Amino acid sequence: MKKYAVETRRVEILEATCEVVIERGFAGTRIADVAKRLSVSNSLIHYHFDSKEALLAAAFEYYARKDLSEMERDIELGQSATAQLWRLIESYVPEGSDDVEWMLWIDAWGEALRNPLMKSISQQLDEQSIGFLERVLRRGNETGEFRCDQPRISAMRITALIDGLAVQFAAHEGVVKRKELMRTLRALAAFETGLSPDDIRDGKRSSRPVSTRVTMPAVAPAGAAPTALTDAALRHLVATIADAQLRGDLSTWIALWASNAEVQMHDASTAKGVDQLSDVFAKNYAADRWTLQSPEIVLFVVDEAAGTATGRITVTERFQRRNGAVGSRIATLHDRYERGPAGWLVAARRYEVLD
Repeated sequence: MKKYAVETRRVEILEATCEVVIERGFAGTRIADVAKRLSVSNSLIHYHFDSKEALLAAAFEYYARKDLSEMERDIELGQSATAQLWRLIESYVPEGSDDVEWMLWIDAWGEALRNPLMKSISQQLDEQSIGFLERVLRRGNETGEFRCDQPRISAMRITALIDGLAVQFAAHEGVVKRKELMRTLRALAAFETGLSPDDIRDGKRSSRPVSTRVTMPAVAPAGAAPTALTDAALRHLVATIADAQLRGDLSTWIALWASNAEVQMHDASTAKGVDQLSDVFAKNYAADRWTLQSPEIVLFVVDEAAGTATGRITVTERFQRRNGAVGSRIATLHDRYERGPAGWLVAARRYEVLD
């Protein structure tokens, strides 16, 4: 009970110190001011803290760690790494020129130049902030959302820009507008992750499970548009399959399908697994002289967090049989994709012949 009482009193002192610092700044805060705020003696403050420098450093650490804990809880609500990145950036940036949390951080950086204890704590907290960003960037690389070659360096650059602009925004009213600040940060985040600025957002990802049956809906379900990186990866996948069909390259074609992938062809025949898919290729592509499949309309719906996507691709197909006969058709490919360690693969495809 005594230990609990001591800790409770210490927290009361730290919270009161933060209140005084927000009003007076670190340089203008005295132990007497904190004691007066709590209606206690100066000696009680000295019982818990050896010096004013130790008190100020402990108060800043207490306040900042609560701030960082709230920030960490907030970014964990983001379902994708892209959403987490934007939540983290928004959490860092001050709300306005009267943002007391940012004024405390700015004041603490100045105090750190004179107070060795504050300098050590400030450095630890800055490294923790960079660590948050680095963790999110690495997660984006793992999920395939980002293409960030040096997550640590990128995290440092983003943090440095936030710090620099935030000081101008919080300390000098009217010098930088928040909308301009966020636009600049969005552009840098896009550059560091291989995305476009419009991709950096906190969109709600679809939580609807994707059907594992080969028969897919005629209309793509409501969900999120892909990031620029995912869109490019899926388009490359579709194009590589079409190229393999044109060249009669079975090994490349089969490697682009999941091991248990399913397909329903234009003649309503179905196949599942590597062996049956190989038979489909032999019947529909290797048997012809060539088959040219040209996508006309491409639409993807992606759940980045789950690593799944659906696609609706309307194509024009032209082909020449071994006997020289030439034909063509218009069809829609209803695809389902899954993202694995090697990237995106086709998990299911259904042909719908339009003409």
